[in-house]
Amino acid sequence: MKMIPARLRGLGLVELLLGLGLVALLLALALPAFRGVVDQTRAETVANRLRGEMALARSEAVTQRQSVILCRTRDFERCIFDGPWSAGLMTFVDHNGNRNREPSEPVLRVHPPGDFQGLLVVGSQGRPVLGFRPDGRAAGSNTTLRFCSRDGQPRRYLVINNGGRVRGEIAPPTGRNCLLG
Repeated sequence: MKMIPARLRGLGLVELLLGLGLVALLLALALPAFRGVVDQTRAETVANRLRGEMALARSEAVTQRQSVILCRTRDFERCIFDGPWSAGLMTFVDHNGNRNREPSEPVLRVHPPGDFQGLLVVGSQGRPVLGFRPDGRAAGSNTTLRFCSRDGQPRRYLVINNGGRVRGEIAPPTGRNCLLG
């Protein structure tokens, strides 16, 4: 019988199980941090998409010399004035200035709930719609949209000021939960 040198033999069962156990432990430790990175990236992607939608609305308001409104919607025909922004979003030209879509007012774009990738998007109290005037200014007071992960933790903010400027911010780790308000 020929002897095989130790360096050419494979791993034994004990070494293999120890190696798999070590890999499982490292994955268990890394998974929560990885989930946070995925949530942050998802929030940034959705916030950038919505920021682009606001830029489109502002540009259309100036170009068409008409107010353009972004509002929450479920049926993409009428605005709703409560609930999360991630339930559905519609951008339309507001010809009559009543901040609510009439059948004759054209819809520029819609975002169904799937576009929000499972994030909860909530806004400041008292701002049922986001509007841009023909001069590009935002109609109403400053407002903030919070992009929150499934566990209710804020991941990203979009802040819209009266001048129509939109800026994004990473949510600070304050412990404030979006599900609680």
